[in-house]
Amino acid sequence: MSRASLAGWHARATLAGGRFAPEDVDRIVASRLERQAILRRERPPQLICVIDEAVLRRPVLDQPGLMIEQCEHLARLTAEEHVQVHIVPTDAGMYLGLAGQFIIAEMPDGERVAHADNQLTAQIVDTPTDVATLARTWEIVRNEALPRRQSIES
Repeated sequence: MSRASLAGWHARATLAGGRFAPEDVDRIVASRLERQAILRRERPPQLICVIDEAVLRRPVLDQPGLMIEQCEHLARLTAEEHVQVHIVPTDAGMYLGLAGQFIIAEMPDGERVAHADNQLTAQIVDTPTDVATLARTWEIVRNEALPRRQSIES
């Protein structure tokens, strides 16, 4: 399965359940695939992500094997110098990362902005105090994760 089709299947499985109209699912999936294309640019940005192990082990009931393919895809991505994937093992228990997902982006001029997401809305965070709070949260979450090599092996 190609990278794009795997990512599309995974995104569709995540969005399943009737909350979105089919055309909204198509739009959201297309947007996600477009964002992933950034990693294949001539000069791609560095990507460091932390993923909870339970997410990777959760089965997609109507698509057996999809998460195995997703894990293999993530392992292939980590072969790229600009991509790091760190896994928080299940035995870490409760940790701050379970409070919700967010992204911190550092711009070429050194400015940082963040993007926080939840079930209803997404929010751009650009006030220095809020970005600093998310940066501290990031360090706490990242410290719960396995090192890069162990994450790939797990």
